Amino acid sequence: MITELQLQNFKCFQQSPAFEFSKINLLTGINGRGKSSLLQSLLILSQSAWRSPDLKRLIINDELLSLGNFDDIKNSETPRGENIHFNFKFDSPFISEAKIQFSENNDDSLQADCAKIEIKSQGQNIVIEPKKKITNDLVFTLSELLKKSHYVSADRLGPVKYVDKTNLPEFIHVGPRGEHAINILANSINLNNVHDNLYRGQDAKTVIQQTIEWLGYILEGAKIEIKGLEKESSVLYMLLNNRNTSYSYKPTNVGFGYSYILPLIVTGLIAKPGEVMVVENPEAHLHPKAQSKITEFFARVASCGVQVFIESHSEHILNGLRVSALDNSIGINHSEVSILYFNETFKPEKLEVDDKGKIANWPEGFFDQQEIDLSNIFRLTK
Repeated sequence: MITELQLQNFKCFQQSPAFEFSKINLLTGINGRGKSSLLQSLLILSQSAWRSPDLKRLIINDELLSLGNFDDIKNSETPRGENIHFNFKFDSPFISEAKIQFSENNDDSLQADCAKIEIKSQGQNIVIEPKKKITNDLVFTLSELLKKSHYVSADRLGPVKYVDKTNLPEFIHVGPRGEHAINILANSINLNNVHDNLYRGQDAKTVIQQTIEWLGYILEGAKIEIKGLEKESSVLYMLLNNRNTSYSYKPTNVGFGYSYILPLIVTGLIAKPGEVMVVENPEAHLHPKAQSKITEFFARVASCGVQVFIESHSEHILNGLRVSALDNSIGINHSEVSILYFNETFKPEKLEVDDKGKIANWPEGFFDQQEIDLSNIFRLTK
C-alpha cells in the first residue's frame, strides 16, 4: 500500500506537501486545485511500469492516460532542465521508500527518461542512475508495486448497444471508460470468485452474479443478461432490467445510472489485494441513497486489501465513508479513511475522522454550500 506521496515539478505541483494515504482515500474540494493531477501521478507511473518494467521511461500517453507531451506534465513555473520527482513511502516488507526522477528526452517529447532511482529497503539505501541496463531486482519490485492500478474515469461510456468480443488482457481491468466491462462479465466463469467480504445474496460468488447483486442493492433492483456468447458471434451486448420481472431491455432504455456504475462495481469485484483502484465522480447519475450505498461498496473493497482512491464532489460520498467507518460489519475503521480537501492554496488539508465519525478540523468552505443557500433563501424570503 502507498502510504505517502510527494510530487515535485509535476503539473500544478512545483513542490507538493507530503500526501498521506490510507486504505480508502477521498479527494475532494475546489475545482482545478490538483485532485486530478495527484491521481494522474499514480496512473502515469502505472502505465509506465507496464511498458517499461525497469522504469527507465515515463510513458506520457498510453491506455490509462493521454496527457500530451513533456511540457504538458512539467510544472509551468519550473525552469527547463529540472527533473520531475515522485517520492513514495510504502507499507511493504520489501520497499519502505522510493524516489524516482525523470528528465526531458530531447529526442522524444512523448516520454521522459529516468534520471535517478533511490530505494530504501530493509535499512539499506540503494541509488541507481539508469544510464546502463538495470538489473537490480528492487527496481522491478518497485515496478510491481506501482503497476497494478484499476482506473475508471469520470468520462465513462454509459449505455452502449454492443461491444466487440476481445481477449482479456494479462492484467484484467475494465478500462478507463469501462470499455472492457461487458467482456469481463462474459468471461466471468474463467475468473476467480469474489472476495468473501464482497459476497451478497445466496447465489454464486462469480463476478457476474455478484455484479447483479451489488447493482440491485445500490439501485434497488437489477438483472443483467449478456448476449452474443455463442461462438459464431463477434459482438456482445447486454440486456438490463431494474425490476424483478421476465422482461429485459437495452441499456439505452434503462436509467443512465445502471450503465455508469457498472464498471465501478466490476472493478471492485475483480481487484485483488495489493492492487489500487482509482475512481472519478462515482456519484454521476446516482440519487443520494445510491451514492451512499456505492460508498459502502468501495469501503468493503478496501477492507479486502485493495487501496481505493475516490475523487468526488458529493457530500453523500463523504458521509457514506463516515458511516462505513462506524459499521463494524464492513471492516474499515476511522483510522483507515483519509480525506484530502483541496482548497485555494494548492496545499490540501488532511481531515481527521474520529471514532464517532466526526471531522474535528472541518475547514471553512468544506461542503457548506447547503447552509449558505438555505441562509440566502431565508434572507430573500423575508
